[in-house]
Amino acid sequence: MSRLILRIIALSILPHIAFTQNNTNSPYTLYGYGSLADKAFASQRAMGGIGYGLRSPHLINPMNPASYSNIDSLTFMFDMGAMAQVAWFEDESGTKRKINGNLEYIALQFPLIKRMGFGAGLEPVSYVGYRFGGIEAWEDGNGYDVMEYSGSGGLSKVYGALSYDLFDRLSLGVKVAYLYGDIIHSKAGYTSEPDSYTTAWTDTLRASGWLYDFGLQYHRSVGKNKTLVVGLICSPKLQFHGRVNKSDNGEIYSTADSVFEMPESYGIGFTFNKLYHYTFGADVLYQRWADAKFYDQKDALNNRLKINLGGEYIPNLMTNRYYNRIRYRAGLNYTSSYLKINGSGYKEYGASVGFGLPTIDRRSYVNLAFEYSLIVPEVKTYIKEQYFKLTLSYTFNEAWFFKQKLQ
Repeated sequence: MSRLILRIIALSILPHIAFTQNNTNSPYTLYGYGSLADKAFASQRAMGGIGYGLRSPHLINPMNPASYSNIDSLTFMFDMGAMAQVAWFEDESGTKRKINGNLEYIALQFPLIKRMGFGAGLEPVSYVGYRFGGIEAWEDGNGYDVMEYSGSGGLSKVYGALSYDLFDRLSLGVKVAYLYGDIIHSKAGYTSEPDSYTTAWTDTLRASGWLYDFGLQYHRSVGKNKTLVVGLICSPKLQFHGRVNKSDNGEIYSTADSVFEMPESYGIGFTFNKLYHYTFGADVLYQRWADAKFYDQKDALNNRLKINLGGEYIPNLMTNRYYNRIRYRAGLNYTSSYLKINGSGYKEYGASVGFGLPTIDRRSYVNLAFEYSLIVPEVKTYIKEQYFKLTLSYTFNEAWFFKQKLQ
């Protein structure tokens, strides 16, 4: 159990480390809560991001809390993932390239009692990261020569989840998360010589509150070693505390509370599985962002639709040939953005491939996901973005609760 204690300690200290670096350079993160983080872990991202109907004893699935009961009574799992990406930003003035990356998530899962599983972890919710500038004059003619805009921060959550097999074919789950984080938007004005001076303004949104997700999975045999799983998730619209601090050259001159909400969300998905051989499935998510208040205003954001397709194939899990035991994964996805940028938004199209590489013990995996994303704005003159992303994770899976007997 000493290793379990170490994992729990890691969960308690990593929230202060995990998301201090920006995972994006997108100017679109000036709007809303920034770029929404992918809820899928590396193994799922390689499969297009599916998860609502995914039910596997070999991976942690944070997208549907009903999946946590599908774990062997002697098993403990731990997952940690990191991401690196190259981004290209293209507009009428040309193309720029940016590189960034960071530790993204940590999670654990283990059984509590028969038919009940528990999960906990730390996940990002959104990222903000941008820097751009240009000439801007005030109406009175006495403005600044150059204005520079920048943003950083984001929202994260630490969560715990319970799942119980109500019947042999039906599993229920609930996920409770504490939301926290700072979103910082800054603007600095610079004047030219001889009367040069700089003025900086900063708005900081400090968020905190509770979130809840509810999940259901119906699973049944549909042939020899074949299983169909249908999953549902829902999240109610929830208000969280948001305090906005405004500062001028580092000194706070205004502090006010405002109403912020996370949207009502619904998701449905399925997977079709053949034991030790293949899994494929699809998900649909709909989020009512237009009804959620942002700075005390409704209709500041767009409703969001996300569709994921994907699966994995294992040539022969029982062989000694390593390449036949690798889990080969691929998928596609589509997303309509929740951001409303001067009344318009953008669409995102993605494709992914990846591998689940078994370790020597044949229980744990190193997961690789390679993703390509294209962001196409509705207004043609807006910035077009392309991303190539690599996510690497290690899923530790071991029989920790087995008591060995001395011969």
